[in-house]
Amino acid sequence: MTGYLDIERVLVPREIVLEGHRFLSLVGKQRHEGIALWVGVREGDTFLVTNLLIPRQKGVSGDSGLCAVIEGDELARIGRELYAAGKLLFAQLHTHPTEAYHSSTDDEFSIVTKIGGLSLVIPDFAVRPFDLNDCAIYRLNAAGEWAEMTPEDAGRFIQILGG
Repeated sequence: MTGYLDIERVLVPREIVLEGHRFLSLVGKQRHEGIALWVGVREGDTFLVTNLLIPRQKGVSGDSGLCAVIEGDELARIGRELYAAGKLLFAQLHTHPTEAYHSSTDDEFSIVTKIGGLSLVIPDFAVRPFDLNDCAIYRLNAAGEWAEMTPEDAGRFIQILGG
């Protein structure tokens, strides 16, 4: 099974990008990490993001750092909602308090599990306007590992639509 490995580009309306960033920035102002999801439909080798999904989540801080937690009942609700709507989960976006990278916690507790899916990590609690070049962008490879995309590859792969 190839999952999303055959997807060659992702089209995301700017309003969805900005709405997700606003949420992440708002949560960041409270000094919490946040999570948002891009969902939509595949059309051949293209994935079209049609909706932003913001799960019920709780910011947690502990000795090992910060994270956002989504409980199992919420994950189940998301799965049912996506199935009923005929939509697919393609990407997770989340913030870090400082630099953007995929931590071992990010690897272990990823919401996106389909090969070829994306994880975008936004630094500094999303305090700056959204810029793909500011993010660390990872794609789940055939070995089930998160591989960082170069900024050039990410810029070709993710196309933001609209003004």
